[in-house]
Amino acid sequence: MNRLKIIDVTQWKKEIHRHTSGRRTKYIFYSPKPKLEKYYFKMSLRESKKDYKFEFWSEIIASKIGKLLGFNVVDYNIAYNRTEIGCMSQSIINNENEDLSEGYGFIVEKYPDFQVNFKKTHSFQKIIGALKNIHLEHCQRSVLEMVVFDTIIGNTDRHSENWGIVITNRLLDDILKKLSRWKKIRFKINIFLITKGQMSFQKLIKRYKEENWKFSPLYDNGSSLGRELSEDKIINLLNNEDEFDKFINRGKPDIRWNDKNLNHFELIDVLLLDYQDEMKPIFENVRKRYNKNSIETFINNIDNKIPIKFNEYKLSDNRKKFIIKNIDKRINFLINKSNE
Repeated sequence: MNRLKIIDVTQWKKEIHRHTSGRRTKYIFYSPKPKLEKYYFKMSLRESKKDYKFEFWSEIIASKIGKLLGFNVVDYNIAYNRTEIGCMSQSIINNENEDLSEGYGFIVEKYPDFQVNFKKTHSFQKIIGALKNIHLEHCQRSVLEMVVFDTIIGNTDRHSENWGIVITNRLLDDILKKLSRWKKIRFKINIFLITKGQMSFQKLIKRYKEENWKFSPLYDNGSSLGRELSEDKIINLLNNEDEFDKFINRGKPDIRWNDKNLNHFELIDVLLLDYQDEMKPIFENVRKRYNKNSIETFINNIDNKIPIKFNEYKLSDNRKKFIIKNIDKRINFLINKSNE
């Protein structure tokens, strides 16, 4: 299990993270000199009608479990200062030569009407169509892995700004933007001549994108693992197997199948009809890497070393039991799929 870090950021440089989606309090921190590395800090959502006090734990647990199971997930750890506690992750990009472009922009480029009704039309088909539109077919496997990971943690908030593409090099894009229509044609002809017909312009673009445009690590995974549940609700679910199963089946991802708003397991089932060859290895990898004892040990001890002043944020034994059981049930569903 990836080691959990507990970081005191009291002396770190802090600024408000203004350019972000979502409603949780977020800051940017910079580690002390000489490193000055950039980190993102998030607290739980605390509102009168939505008081998700333990939400930051969901982000951390989802991160560590994702790493254990081999998913490309941002690594979140505990961070605190004098009065606040939350989760923190290092920036996933190198600001000198990388950019993170969120999925929303790519979908709008392919489907302009998406910006009008983006909350209800974020579908698997639109994601794949948008990626193919910009020669990112190589990211399809990552999209499928994202759906599987969200099924394991019960994530209900994978909207179009909660996934993206990390771009390392925009040189070719910048060149093409500056060329007129006729110069682009000449550019394509030159590529053909230089490579003696061995590489078309489309192949050049494909190779360039495969090397420089990658699906981002999965971030903002905190709307998961029952973060919204009260202690009374958790106790009720633990004592009632039917209610527990109903809870699991009610959860729906923020990715639809065309216009159908399916639950996590229904989405997995329909994906298996068209993408079985790609999905089965993902399930098999989960099966091989899953270790319930490791997850139990990690979750049961996750809050042992937080400062005493934040004891009210410790997870109850019942909440820990619920999280372990929730994950175990979901993973076993996928393991059974790998055996069918």
